[in-house]
Amino acid sequence: MKKILTTSSLLFWTILLWSNSAYAQADFGTPSSDEPIPEKLQGLRRAIDVAHFPKENDPIKIDDTYYWKHATSILCKESEITIVEFGAYIFYNDQWNLRKVYDLKDLNRSFGTKKQVLLQAQPYTWNQNWRTGDTLFGGWALWYFIGLTADGEKVCGYETIDTTSNLLTPKN
Repeated sequence: MKKILTTSSLLFWTILLWSNSAYAQADFGTPSSDEPIPEKLQGLRRAIDVAHFPKENDPIKIDDTYYWKHATSILCKESEITIVEFGAYIFYNDQWNLRKVYDLKDLNRSFGTKKQVLLQAQPYTWNQNWRTGDTLFGGWALWYFIGLTADGEKVCGYETIDTTSNLLTPKN
């Protein structure tokens, strides 16, 4: 009995092979200090402070999963700001590539805001903003936040974090 490749199965296998080769060829380099920020942030005033702790993040392995455990904090010093978008980019192939735009409800749940509002001089921290995975590799991420001030000005905040491949070993 002969098997015939249908157009849809041929398309499936083509996409699968292409996506695997595209991922395998990604160059997870290090962004230079003069690397341009993502286009959606260009031209926006930086009015939201963003900080990661630790800034260089080494993984640990628990069972079959790697964890890059870190916290992310946000703060606005000058006025109340309502966040309208937040997410993360990852750096590969010599540029920042959008990884994910988060649902705004995630901001309230993860950072403890109410209705996505950052009160003036009030820090908000996501204590368990952890990268997890089953493969050990380092890379750079850029977390960003876009918001509106009380007078309607669109502003932003962003900060990078280096997730290394320097596996921490338990000390007995």
